[in-house]
Amino acid sequence: MDCLHGSDRIYRDIPRAAMSLLQRSIAVPKRLIPARAMEMPRRAPYRTRERIGRKAALHDNRAHGSGEEPFAGQGVTAQPSGKLISLEIGRFFAAASVLFYHYTSLIQDYGGVIVLDDIFRPGHAGVPYFFVLSGFIIAFAHRRDVGRRGRIGPFLIRRAIRLYPMFLLISAVMLAGFLLVPSLGGERVLTPAGLAADLLLLPHADAILSISWSLRHEVLFYLLFCAIIAWGWRAALLIAAWGLGSFAASLLPAFEGAAVKLGSTSLLLSPLNLGFPLGLGVGWLVLSGRAIPFPRLMAGAGGALLALLWLLEWHIGKGTAHALSVLGPWGDLGYLAASALLIAGLVALEPARAWRWERLWTIVGGASYTLYLLHQPLGSVLVRLLRPLVGAAPLTAWLLASLAAIITAVAVHLTIEKWMLRTLRPLGRSRA
Repeated sequence: MDCLHGSDRIYRDIPRAAMSLLQRSIAVPKRLIPARAMEMPRRAPYRTRERIGRKAALHDNRAHGSGEEPFAGQGVTAQPSGKLISLEIGRFFAAASVLFYHYTSLIQDYGGVIVLDDIFRPGHAGVPYFFVLSGFIIAFAHRRDVGRRGRIGPFLIRRAIRLYPMFLLISAVMLAGFLLVPSLGGERVLTPAGLAADLLLLPHADAILSISWSLRHEVLFYLLFCAIIAWGWRAALLIAAWGLGSFAASLLPAFEGAAVKLGSTSLLLSPLNLGFPLGLGVGWLVLSGRAIPFPRLMAGAGGALLALLWLLEWHIGKGTAHALSVLGPWGDLGYLAASALLIAGLVALEPARAWRWERLWTIVGGASYTLYLLHQPLGSVLVRLLRPLVGAAPLTAWLLASLAAIITAVAVHLTIEKWMLRTLRPLGRSRA
């Protein structure tokens, strides 16, 4: 750093000496030469230049949820807020689509009516999007950790801080409700060993928060990413092999048995695991400095494929039980590929966009993780409160419940979640 500023002084002396020589040669009084012509503009301090030259600043997402700290990357440019607004919008609509998917089932269970002709039956596609986005964001947020084994501990602490607090808070509230009103727990069997596995996000089939199955995939991905931190990007081949192996295994008849043993969905063999290496691939491409080719075509192709699969699943499966996988693992592969194309294209196109309501998108995108976790237990409460309306006007009940869930999630994010992250984030800082 000192040698850099030393070179600045040397270069500033060159024009000063030249101006003095010119002044003597033409006998121009020194006072007639503007003082600012005698000075070379000072360069900004290194840290200021680093901030000015920042090419990307993103919020870290898990599946749905990302961290709050901005970080720089290569080849993309963030908005003035320090976020990629297109991804914030994508995060929100991914979480909202999962909400609409589940609330459609709730209205059907309590009112016997399928709202909007079951158009949100494919709303589970928000989960594949989150898996790809998680791989992309982890590659960016922790790119400086790659190849530094000493960073494994801080990495795991930062991931735990982002993943566990809201999950544990919501699970604790639900557990208290189950203990006070056992009927709320349904057929869940609560045991000390099961609760410990559940709250640690270990493989467990009888979860308090049923949607937490996806968080268990996140935990496994984080553990595998430690190999990249330890051995560099070549270890990404391990995660790619895991993703490809998971998809191949999901095509085998024995997959259903494995899924039952590992929980409501298979942790090790789910085709959705392929989303993490796809996201890592997009992140590596951007970090390498290579221009993403044909970004408009790529984003358009991703969006078109997503819409096509959505309409196909709706046409084939509308009216059937939402637990039934209509398109199977090939449908999951399509949703993952569409998400990867869409994310890559949107990241490359971000500099050319001027977003309206940037603050709004930043807020609802930041609340997506809370919305994802909160909407199911909150929906169970809301549908009971709206029971008279569910039978008389099911669409109105669906709209009111959805709006109430989104507003509640945003409020919880802005107050409780942000406070917890601010309080706990110093634990994840490393002096290394």
